Amino acid sequence: MVIEKPKVGLMIPTLNAGKCFETMLSCIENQKMANLRKIIIDSESDDNTRMIAKKHGFEVYNINRNQFTHGLVRRQAVEILSDCDFIYFMTQDAYVHELAFSNLLHFMILHPRMMVAYGRQVVDVPGENYFDQKDREFNYPEESRVKAKKDIPRLGIKTVFSSDTFSIYRREYLENVGCFPKDVRFAEDMYIAARAINSDYEVGYCADAVVTHTNGLNFREQFNRYYNMGKFHAQNKWIQKSFGSNEKDGITLVLTQTRELLHSKKLFKIPELYIRSFIKYSGYRIGKL
Repeated sequence: MVIEKPKVGLMIPTLNAGKCFETMLSCIENQKMANLRKIIIDSESDDNTRMIAKKHGFEVYNINRNQFTHGLVRRQAVEILSDCDFIYFMTQDAYVHELAFSNLLHFMILHPRMMVAYGRQVVDVPGENYFDQKDREFNYPEESRVKAKKDIPRLGIKTVFSSDTFSIYRREYLENVGCFPKDVRFAEDMYIAARAINSDYEVGYCADAVVTHTNGLNFREQFNRYYNMGKFHAQNKWIQKSFGSNEKDGITLVLTQTRELLHSKKLFKIPELYIRSFIKYSGYRIGKL
């Protein structure tokens, strides 16, 4: 289906977005996207998040902080933006590069069976956080990719890797698979990507749609993140049953980074790599239990 003049919306879930939020929204304004309907759904922020959003032309909606789930807030966004053909989703700490919005939309329109496409993530200061940078390079390579059911034997669980840090959805197809479930608290992007592939839609990765996004997680935050990922897979066993486990990708990442550290003679970083990997794996396994 060809849409000559698509209606496009953007949603950002917010909670105390902080002093950098204005810069983030200014980056969006610089995209020069005509007729972009922009909303935030705010989780009872205590700072001036809502005021800043209104200043930059956003509609402001609210969600009870205790009721928030990543699935629920995005489902509400789809209902609010029901007049849109395509919907961007972003997080409040991602900074779009030049032409990121138009490149992602163009990539989606080029592939009429694509339900969701996500952009490339880079860290803010390369080298400042070595492992954040290498994780990004592993998950977000320089070449774009279109993933479909036929790719499962080759890509495994990577077939349904996605990211709502910066993504775009074709609303019609999203609703065809039931939209975001309200009770999905984490990894809603992978959940929908899995639904898309099982429904013979495509999942896209656009390397030309770039955002700066650095997690900078400490060990406790790393543990919690992977605990939630393990819990997600325990609650949605059908995903790994259909596409394979995450463990193989984790091992590949550790081996790749070990070789790079040896090659670059950064041997002092190898212990930290193994500590980080142990924390991730422990959190993931405990979460699955």
